[in-house]
Amino acid sequence: MCAKQNLSQPLSHGIGIFRQLLRFALFFVFLFAPRVANADTLEESARLLARKVWASIHGSSVTLEFRNLSSLRSAEFASVSTAFREELQRRGVKFVDAHAAVNLVVSVTQNPTEYLGVVQIQRKENSETILDTIGFVKGPAPPEPSFHIALHKELLFSQDSPILDFVLDKDSKHAYALGVQEISSYEWRGEQWMPSGVEHLPTHRPPERAARGSFSDVDVDSHAVYLPGELCRISPVDAKGWSCEGSNAFITLKGASLAGMGSQEMESWISAAQIETDGKTKSVVIGQDGLARLYEEGPVPVAVFSNWGSQIVSVYSGCGSGWQLLVTGKGDWTTADAIQAMDIEERRAQSISAAMEFPGPITVLNTPGPRTLENAVANTTAIAVDRNLQTGRYEAYQLSISCSR
Repeated sequence: MCAKQNLSQPLSHGIGIFRQLLRFALFFVFLFAPRVANADTLEESARLLARKVWASIHGSSVTLEFRNLSSLRSAEFASVSTAFREELQRRGVKFVDAHAAVNLVVSVTQNPTEYLGVVQIQRKENSETILDTIGFVKGPAPPEPSFHIALHKELLFSQDSPILDFVLDKDSKHAYALGVQEISSYEWRGEQWMPSGVEHLPTHRPPERAARGSFSDVDVDSHAVYLPGELCRISPVDAKGWSCEGSNAFITLKGASLAGMGSQEMESWISAAQIETDGKTKSVVIGQDGLARLYEEGPVPVAVFSNWGSQIVSVYSGCGSGWQLLVTGKGDWTTADAIQAMDIEERRAQSISAAMEFPGPITVLNTPGPRTLENAVANTTAIAVDRNLQTGRYEAYQLSISCSR
């Protein structure tokens, strides 16, 4: 036993010395290891983005257009463009001036913290968008807002059946809730909303599992309803009741016009809103990929925002940029939801309100009626529907916004 102890002591001492030497070696490796420059990071990210594009187009002949919609300097943008082009060339992609099978539009945009590469792959039969982060934005953080927004909600009515959309009449005494195959009417009586009738919609298509629908973005008296694959109308003149017919028209987005975007792209949108800043009308669109894109002119986004939910609507407060966005949270249909106000200025989105919580997921977030100069209430308020997780009922709310400086 003593012999083993004597032999083990030098061995343990040697292992200790070896470990110390290893620590010093690793320290010097990390201390003097070359750092990766920002330009190299941008270039490598551009090459990675090009590889994703190549996986979609393979060896096609393409036209290639670059657009800098970010704060990248000319030299940095040139290095990104060159790296992207060289990576495609290395993989056998040929560039032509016109009449190509595929057109590529490569744009660099940014959000407050990241540069984003957006590649639109335009083919005759379809189009595709690939987006990825390519680097981090260096610069000062946006200043704190000089105002604060408070959100308010008022429960109007609730019902057991789903509410796909609802509108308030101009007199604020009548409301119409669109269901899967019917329209429920409500009337303001005795200081509360009371049900006043149900009209059946003679739809031809079976309801979808994830039901969607919308009233038309016109006056309620026009009586038009969009459902997936169907358009239902009623004539206020001949009183023949509702009629539904097949339609390829997209479900309308009240308060937002996406006329500048192709119909193939619109199929991937979940919700959209329009705001006015610096005298310009801008659109914010949330896609099925969970990203919110800011459009100013044309089909290329100038900024992309993440960590927002799937529902969005705009309201006017007069503070900040004038118009704000109300955005839902990131939860799924099994969790309670919340809505926050966002202000967009200089292509940056900033949270300007506390989260307003709801007892269930938000299924509808929309405008209460058509957006017009005469309909001021529709500009300053919004509507929301949640599915209460405790009761299972669908609850209709009117949302309003107030500003303090």
